[in-house]
Amino acid sequence: MVIELLLVAAAAFAVCLPLTFGAIVVGTRAGLLDVPTAIKPHTKPIPYTGGTAIAIVIVAAAVLAGQLPLALVGAAVWLIGFVDDLRSLPPVVKLLLEILLLLLWVIAQPFSFPESVVAVALGVVLMNTFNVIDGLDGLAAGCALAPLIVLSTFDGASGIIAAAAAGSVVAFLVFNRHPARVFLGDEGSLVLGFAIWALPLVAGMSFSTVKGAVVWALLWLFPLVNAAFVVLYRMRTGRPVMRGDRSHLYDFWQRRFGLTMTLVGCWTIAIVGALGALLMRTP
Repeated sequence: MVIELLLVAAAAFAVCLPLTFGAIVVGTRAGLLDVPTAIKPHTKPIPYTGGTAIAIVIVAAAVLAGQLPLALVGAAVWLIGFVDDLRSLPPVVKLLLEILLLLLWVIAQPFSFPESVVAVALGVVLMNTFNVIDGLDGLAAGCALAPLIVLSTFDGASGIIAAAAAGSVVAFLVFNRHPARVFLGDEGSLVLGFAIWALPLVAGMSFSTVKGAVVWALLWLFPLVNAAFVVLYRMRTGRPVMRGDRSHLYDFWQRRFGLTMTLVGCWTIAIVGALGALLMRTP
């Protein structure tokens, strides 16, 4: 089984590497660029199309693994992110579209009504906590890798899709490491967040027990730690909680310790959480 998953990850890497390079070329020529602003510290416009390559691999893996509803919703999540990157959707519209898509997928699962409501609420929160950590070269993709590797140990379709997603993330990081040549964009960060939320549900992992809730939290450890830090800091300083700025945990660390040490710290939190989730799932 391990060899099969490694082959899946290797195949995904081999497919995603040229796709990501192609996304850079297309994004640059089409003007699909993330322009530096006060809250975006890169020094020149960078294409935000890298997430499309990852999305293609994840959606294709879901189809091949027999998870067509997951593939369709994943593709629709990508579309929301792409339109948001292109036109900056109003936050309320974006939120409602996310809720609708997650609801469409959840109602096809064997959940009770209360479980469906909780699952959708968790999905929206978790997808967006992941979305906001895409603020430094290599940060979001690096933080996604550890939980995806853990999810690849799940049985069935979840493990196969997670292995493919992990391979695609490694390929993307070849071009996203500092100085980044391409960004995930919302189209990529939302799809990765969706995958990390949905794959445990596909595997039948419960979030309604204490152990299940802890495993979920550990898989999302760095995004949750960062979100908690941002909310507490903005409340303490009287800033609007939902307004974007450079008050994320990784922003403070970068200003104090530099990019490399910040990435090491953030990735370490993600790895510790993923290892904790793996140990808690092991009988």
